[in-house]
Amino acid sequence: MANLLDRAVESFKRVGEGLKTVFMHSFREPTTQEYPEKIQDLAPHFRGRLALAVNPDTGDHLCISCRQCERVCPDKCIEITAHKSPETNKLELIDFKIDHGLCMFCGLCTEVCPTTCIINTNDFEMADYSRESLIYDIKRLTLTQDESTYYFDKKELPRPKPKAAAKPAAAAGAAGAAAKSAAAGGDAAAKAAAAKAAAAKAAAAKAAAAKAAAAKTDDGETKAEPKAESKSEEKAAEPKADAEAAKKDVVEAKTEDITAEPKADAEAAKKDVVEAKTEDKAAEAPEKDAKKDVKEAKADEKDPE
Repeated sequence: MANLLDRAVESFKRVGEGLKTVFMHSFREPTTQEYPEKIQDLAPHFRGRLALAVNPDTGDHLCISCRQCERVCPDKCIEITAHKSPETNKLELIDFKIDHGLCMFCGLCTEVCPTTCIINTNDFEMADYSRESLIYDIKRLTLTQDESTYYFDKKELPRPKPKAAAKPAAAAGAAGAAAKSAAAGGDAAAKAAAAKAAAAKAAAAKAAAAKAAAAKTDDGETKAEPKAESKSEEKAAEPKADAEAAKKDVVEAKTEDITAEPKADAEAAKKDVVEAKTEDKAAEAPEKDAKKDVKEAKADEKDPE
């Protein structure tokens, strides 16, 4: 019984606190937020649209293609495409896609990223007309250097560490190797000098042999030059003779054509004259026949008289 009374009293207290809050706001003036002209300041760790940041100091891309964000994503909305470089033997990023239509903005991908590459921005206005347009590729995801600096400062994210320089142990090893090579070089100096002297003698012998061979070839060339010149002159003369003969043939053909043309014209003129005479005779024959007919008619008229 006492427990029931305590619970009832506690419930009335809660109701009273709620009514008190209602009455307090009932006498206050309403406040209107003029959105989108005035946007409310969002919290630094607001989980908005996902994006890929670059190094605020150098502008280099921070993604190392480790795929940890792709593995931890509960909605499987992240897809990374990368390949191993044959030069550096490291993964190189080719494409990075995020389907914001599937993303539930849990922030797990931002927590597991070792280089602080993938972050939540303050962008929440992502309405679009198709589901395909909600799939962002690496170009739409990557922020500029100024935007990355803004979010690193606002979210108080740790700056990327600069690339490590060469290790001192490696430098010491290189120095030791140089010292060893210098010590070994003293012993090899004498051997190198002897080898150089032998090489010089061999080179001199080769040069003498080459000179002798060159002299022989020069003599052979001088002997062969007159024969070659005579042959070339004969070969050059043959085309000239052929060209002259061809020119003569062309001239003779032209002269024959020229002489043949007047003959043909004279024969054609004679034919035309003969044809004209025959036509005149053929035309005179009807006239003669008509005259005969007239004479006969007159003679017939005279006979009855």
